[in-house]
Amino acid sequence: MRQDFKISYSRINSYLFCPYKYKLVYLDNIYVPVSVEITFGRIIHKTLEQFHSLKELNHDLLFECYDDSWRNDGFDNPQQIFEYYQRGKQMLENYYRSFKESNTEVLYVEKAFDTNIGKYKFMGIIDRIDRYPDGAYEIIDYKTHIRAWDPEKVNKDLQLSFYAYACKSIFGFGPKKMSVYFLSENKKVYAVKSLSEISNAINVAISTSENIVAENFDPDISKCQVCDLKFKCRFSVCRVKNLHRRN
Repeated sequence: MRQDFKISYSRINSYLFCPYKYKLVYLDNIYVPVSVEITFGRIIHKTLEQFHSLKELNHDLLFECYDDSWRNDGFDNPQQIFEYYQRGKQMLENYYRSFKESNTEVLYVEKAFDTNIGKYKFMGIIDRIDRYPDGAYEIIDYKTHIRAWDPEKVNKDLQLSFYAYACKSIFGFGPKKMSVYFLSENKKVYAVKSLSEISNAINVAISTSENIVAENFDPDISKCQVCDLKFKCRFSVCRVKNLHRRN
C-alpha cells in the first residue's frame, strides 16, 4: 500500500472498530447502506452550512436552507419522512434560539483541512469554529443522535483531539474550548483535553496508519452484531448464521 494515502478521523475510527471493515469500505469499495440516521445527519449539516454562509441570518432563511437541503434517500416510508422532518424542524428551532443568544462570532462552518500527522497526510472537516469576545476559540462538532453522550464518552472520543491538533497546525491557534453539540437535545457537552491526551490521540493515528500500510486487516468478530456490513463480510458470524437459517 502507498504510504502517501490520506487518513481521517472516520477512517481511523473505522479501522479501530474493525480492521477488516476498513479494508472492505476503503480498499474494496464495498457499499455501505445509506441509513436513515446518516441521511438525516447529512441534511442537518448541509442546512447549517448553507445558513451560516448567508450574509443575513434569520429564522425564515434557516428553514429555507432546511427545505433546500432535504433529501428522501434512506427513509422507509412517507410517515418516517414526516417524523424526521418534524424532528429536524424542532431541532433547528432550538438551535436558532440558542444561536441568537450566543455572544460568539462564527468564523468557519464545515471547514475542510489538510495537514500531516507524522509522515501521513491527514484530512477532515470541522463543523464549526467560533471566536469569543476575549479572543478565545471553540471548535464544535455537531451530532444528530437522539441522546447526548455523557462527558466521559466525549472525552474518550478522538475526533476533537484531532481537530485541536489541526487548528494548531493549520490556523496557528489552540482552541480554549472543545464541544460536541447534540442538536436533538440542544446541548453542548464539553471535552477536557490535556496536551498529553491530544498527543496520545496523534500516536493512535500514527500507529493505525502504520497498521494500514502494513495491511494488517484481521477481523474483529466481536463487533459483527453492530456492524452495518455484517451480511457482506465473509468473516461475519451474523452472515454465517443467516446462511445456516436459509439452508
